[in-house]
Amino acid sequence: MNKETLIEFVKKHRETIALIALLCICYFLFFCSMGNYPLFDADEARYGTISRNMFLSKEYLTMLLNGEFFFDKPPLFFWTEALSCMIFGKATEITLRIPVALSATFGVFMTYFLGKRIASKRYGMICALILATGCEYIILGRTAVIDMLYAVVIATTVFCGLYTLFCSENYKKYFWWLSYIFAGFAVLTKGPVSVLIPALTILISYAVAKREKALKEIFTPLYFIPGLVFFLVLSLPWHIIMYQQYGDFFLRTYFKARHAEYFLSTIQDRSRQPFYYFIPVFFAAFLPWIFSSAAQVVMYFKKSVKNTRSYIEKFNDLQPISQFMVVNFIFFAVAFVCLSCMCIKRPAYILPVMFPAAMMLGKFWFDYTFKDENERAVNISTLVMNFGLIISAAALLVAPMYIKSLQVPEFFAIQIFGLVVIFAFIILNGFAIFKDKKLVHFLSIPLFMIVLSIFFAKAAAPFITNLEQRELMKFAKIAKEHNKNISVWGMPAKYSLVFYGGKDINYTGTIAPYSYDIPSGDYVIIRNIKDNSFDKDYNYEIIEKGKDYILVKNVVCKNIKPDKKTLKNLKRLQFAKKRRHPRV
Repeated sequence: MNKETLIEFVKKHRETIALIALLCICYFLFFCSMGNYPLFDADEARYGTISRNMFLSKEYLTMLLNGEFFFDKPPLFFWTEALSCMIFGKATEITLRIPVALSATFGVFMTYFLGKRIASKRYGMICALILATGCEYIILGRTAVIDMLYAVVIATTVFCGLYTLFCSENYKKYFWWLSYIFAGFAVLTKGPVSVLIPALTILISYAVAKREKALKEIFTPLYFIPGLVFFLVLSLPWHIIMYQQYGDFFLRTYFKARHAEYFLSTIQDRSRQPFYYFIPVFFAAFLPWIFSSAAQVVMYFKKSVKNTRSYIEKFNDLQPISQFMVVNFIFFAVAFVCLSCMCIKRPAYILPVMFPAAMMLGKFWFDYTFKDENERAVNISTLVMNFGLIISAAALLVAPMYIKSLQVPEFFAIQIFGLVVIFAFIILNGFAIFKDKKLVHFLSIPLFMIVLSIFFAKAAAPFITNLEQRELMKFAKIAKEHNKNISVWGMPAKYSLVFYGGKDINYTGTIAPYSYDIPSGDYVIIRNIKDNSFDKDYNYEIIEKGKDYILVKNVVCKNIKPDKKTLKNLKRLQFAKKRRHPRV
């Protein structure tokens, strides 16, 4: 094949080649070395345990965790993981993470095709690359937790609804129906509160675009009635079956305790955060694109903020791409405000906002790359980003001086690789700016994040899990080899013990449990700390002593009797725990 034939072939199959390239990028971002590190404690090990229980027991409706009913979340996410385990015949880190990686890939391709339909293939590709290479999107695309699937179904619900403003009349009904279908999936992923963001976004967008005709079009019988049927058929059956089987306990646990608390919670824990919590979280989650996003916001305020009202009033006179920017801003604002109003906030909850953020920033980079616009703003944002990377490199260099746990050979290798990658990236984008290679400038950022993603999977994630979970996983293996149950005293639940130990764990809590809370014959894990109150109440034999934890056996109470007040509090807490989480 000569050069001319090759060029002609590439031109003829340009989109196919671009899609294959995008698929390869998704592989390196989300799939590469996904089994190279164990499940992270807390949510990943917890959800993995539930999915494995579902796969092994063939009970696909009632979810179980550590011998207790789990009604915190609906079952869709766990169904996807159990299906993956069924296909591959076992529950491992890889089979549990595949559904999440596929969800992330679906979100990237959906973004590409939507951008292509609204503006062009180039715009769609830029938006897809921005979304795929955001810091939080990569991390959650590699982690077997609910948030990626939830963000993707929320974004798909919204974008299918919004696309009815841009597609022809012949296709409107199909996109409305798809919006209702994915809304049903959203309810099956995180519960009824999931419809709030899509409903408000679509309603406000239609109010801007259609004015007084908005409600009439939204509730057109051809769109609304079949769509509502799809939504109810998907979202209701599991809820009805659970209520029939468990009655008031399901209502109390699922709706009141686990869903109403998102907006009405009175729980005083670390998940309760101030209203502005998601502002710094978004800055970190949207790295490294947050710098150019900030430049876009500054440019907007300088040039277009005075025209905001006219954009809304003359929405139908705008170009489709400008209309798309308006509805994406509505999506961004609605999602951000709704999430900020929640009482319980966690960093992963901000993920749905990344979709409209990528769509809006894609326009900024598209104009820079292919229209020679925004050059000064992009270059300044890149210089600021490079300065931030230099500070990060310095922090990486001096970290072991202040954190003793990092003073190990493994972290030295991470330092060397991290420094090389950071300075190579700075040199590359500096060259692109100097030589005015705008496409190279843009592509250098996704390339940098792809390298970091592979590095995360092969070195950083194993180092983190080894640092945090090595001793617990070792103790779980010892107990499994000796066919012993494990009790955990004086610390919160560590679900990696359940997953890798293969048995339910007895978590006694942080209050002195006395003899009746530790079953005879159990191996017990306690913290390796000074002034451990466990020593005051029990005699025991040490099996193995680690840096952070101790595995003991033959635990015998010293016959220290608790006072009446302590005993009363213990019984009250035990009763409350059984009422909230009755064991099967």
